[in-house]
Amino acid sequence: MDRSKAIVTLLVVNLLAVLYIGYKQNGEIRSQSSQTDSQLHILQQQVQMLESQIVNGISRELTAQADKVERLDYELTEADLAQKKAKVGLQVALKEVSPSAVIAVSVRRDGQVKPLEAVLEPQGGMQYGTELELSLEHNYELTVWERSGNGQKQLNAETRRLPLMDDMYRNRVSKASTGTGLSNDRLNADFSFLLKDLGIPGTGLEQALLRIRKGGEVYDEIDVTAQATPRSGLYGEIEDHYKVARASGQIDNSVTLEQFARDKGFNPDRYVPTATAGEPSPYAQYSLLYTIEFAKDYPELKLNRDLAEQISFEWVLRFEDGYEHLN
Repeated sequence: MDRSKAIVTLLVVNLLAVLYIGYKQNGEIRSQSSQTDSQLHILQQQVQMLESQIVNGISRELTAQADKVERLDYELTEADLAQKKAKVGLQVALKEVSPSAVIAVSVRRDGQVKPLEAVLEPQGGMQYGTELELSLEHNYELTVWERSGNGQKQLNAETRRLPLMDDMYRNRVSKASTGTGLSNDRLNADFSFLLKDLGIPGTGLEQALLRIRKGGEVYDEIDVTAQATPRSGLYGEIEDHYKVARASGQIDNSVTLEQFARDKGFNPDRYVPTATAGEPSPYAQYSLLYTIEFAKDYPELKLNRDLAEQISFEWVLRFEDGYEHLN
């Protein structure tokens, strides 16, 4: 009997061992299968991405070959800011053109049914141009045509944009950002942005305002126009030191950024904006700073660190032509 029990026990142990080994091997197989499936999925994604890149590349190459317009440029020759209209000089450079063909352009703004059409005058070689009167309140799409006795054909494979409104208004202020710093005794706010010089009289910055908001409402509005002066790219490092010095109390708040910069041997009046080395940029960098000291500013609010967290800032830039940018 004892021998039978021993045999049964041995069989049970062996059965359990077989089950364990089988379960473990099954888990390893499943794990390997899962890894294989994952690798196959990644490989499929890579193949699909490669296919998409190849198709897009071929499409771009075919489009470039079909496009007979080498370059399309424009410049404002005259602007009526009150009426928001401008005379626009349009220049088109072609890759090829049929002999005796007339080159024309159609200009369409958003929602316009019938486009404006004009003949482009030869300007030597493959250059053509004309002057158009357009509204500054719209962007436009341009199509260049070649017309001859055989009819007309479109020279640009894709519609070209003339972003007049974007260049005049939407992109006048770019890369605007607001930062705040809070300590136990003060709240600092700084606003930086790039301002585009349009080269048009009457489009300069007229007023910079700081609105202090509390509980969603405007609590105070401060004119900070005097602080709105352009900085050079190298000015950023000096400005960072200035912010740290003010926040830590190393310098008094009466010390201006310009004075701090000069004390550090940096001349803030030297401003040479550059987009890339050796190329002028139409953008100038600006920075505005403002500090609220709890001990003396807005005593009616009895500000401290916790209450100051309810305060937010809004910056308003107003320009001579009536354009207003809110950040």
